[in-house]
Amino acid sequence: MKRLEQLDHILQTRRTPITVEQLMDQLNCSKATVYRRLNELKTHYQAPLLQDDEHRYYYDKQANFALPGIRFTAEEAQGLLMAADILNKLQGDKLSAPIARIIQAISELLAEQGITNQKLIQFIPTLVRKPHPDIFLTVLTALQKRKKIQLSYRSRQGKQSERLVSPQHLSYYKNNWYLDAWCHSVDGLRLFALELIEQATVDIEKAYLHDKQQLRAHYANSYGLFAGDARHKAIIRIDLNQAPWVENQIWHSQQKIIQQDKRSLTLEIPYHHSAELISDILQLGSAAEIVGPKSLRQDIKQALQNSLQQYDAPP
Repeated sequence: MKRLEQLDHILQTRRTPITVEQLMDQLNCSKATVYRRLNELKTHYQAPLLQDDEHRYYYDKQANFALPGIRFTAEEAQGLLMAADILNKLQGDKLSAPIARIIQAISELLAEQGITNQKLIQFIPTLVRKPHPDIFLTVLTALQKRKKIQLSYRSRQGKQSERLVSPQHLSYYKNNWYLDAWCHSVDGLRLFALELIEQATVDIEKAYLHDKQQLRAHYANSYGLFAGDARHKAIIRIDLNQAPWVENQIWHSQQKIIQQDKRSLTLEIPYHHSAELISDILQLGSAAEIVGPKSLRQDIKQALQNSLQQYDAPP
């Protein structure tokens, strides 16, 4: 594509017709490549390409031609292709048709450069809670137009509420979609799981856009999805014999790792709410032990006892 742009630039800026040999020299390519690119300009882009009696090429300047669309390098096109394929797997449904057209267009662009559309990445979503396609598109539309949204929302505890929110951005976290929004009912930032939104309507009012730095701080200070000011610091002892991968694992941007010895380390993580942190720690089993604070250690103990009670009685 870069060579095609160079050829177009030469023809756009040149005042007199140009020979194939001159184009070969300026483009640093073979005669066959020059002819391919000239043919591509004329047939694929309908460029006003003309020839004089001496077989020299030039543009009809009265046609006011310009190469259409956004043009990408092969690497950029391949990256876009992967992104489109991943989005299609995450939330296809009503987006499938436009995404398919995008993938087809990018594939054709790559084919022009001799590159086939290869499935280089295998993306396997697991334990996904997929939102309704109409809800997803409504939220996207509101975000793009910077409009408020009228929501009918049912919490995980079954409590239903009507909300007027200003969407800030979408988050895809642990295989699920969430809407970060300013809730005008409570006058504060709130998180909405998209699959729990039962109805959504784009409002006529412009959305309130929260300060970007404050928004970033709100979601960066504490561990996991439950954002807010970090009120506590979890201290977790990790047995590297059982879970060696934790040494290279990023739990939080402000985490602190203290290497005890070759067999263990201590992990310090800021948090606001403990629910998600407890869930992730429990996945490590006996490889993780809460050292502090005492309240978090007690919460973990209670969670383990509750699980154990499920197996005390016969099924």
